[in-house]
Amino acid sequence: MKLVLKRDKVFSMEKTTKLSVIGLGLSVGLAWGLAVLAGGVLALIFSGWANVQEFTEFMNLIYSGWGMSFSQTLIMAIWAFSQGFVAGFLIALFYNIFSKKFN
Repeated sequence: MKLVLKRDKVFSMEKTTKLSVIGLGLSVGLAWGLAVLAGGVLALIFSGWANVQEFTEFMNLIYSGWGMSFSQTLIMAIWAFSQGFVAGFLIALFYNIFSKKFN
């Protein structure tokens, strides 16, 4: 890191790190999709437990059909992947924009 002194101020000449927009989108999407799939499979396995019923009802507010059958859970996991991809994409995009502007 190189520092330049100018009128009693210290300026950092370090470049900002640029995030891969597609890479972060795929990473967040994959993590969220796998989490929704794993939760749905566990909800199917332990469907008789009272706490699982409440959680399944809550998740069905967001992902309709989640935890009801494996095929519906798989579809909701794909939907969760797409939502996670968009979230990661936007986070990386805004980070890259703001890191240039404020550094």
